[in-house]
Amino acid sequence: MENKLIVKRYKIPEDLLMDILRILFGNNIKHKIIGIQQRQNMVLLNVNFDLNTIMNREAKENMEGILTDYSEYMKGLLGDTVLMLDEEDEEKEY
Repeated sequence: MENKLIVKRYKIPEDLLMDILRILFGNNIKHKIIGIQQRQNMVLLNVNFDLNTIMNREAKENMEGILTDYSEYMKGLLGDTVLMLDEEDEEKEY
């Protein structure tokens, strides 16, 4: 089995921060806060997933589902804010 370790970058709204951290701590997933966007009330977070484990895959799907639902719920209020960033995306407003 090939090693499937990935790092995903997320913008976590303060409304969801505790829920996301609960998922990360509950599944013992390594993560790092890389910045804070005060004007948008967002935390920039790098998360290391091991996609070889079912728990990590389910945690990733759970987190992304929460962020997608939040984006839909807040549509119009968030503007063009993207909550799930690609590795190449650079955010300059820490």
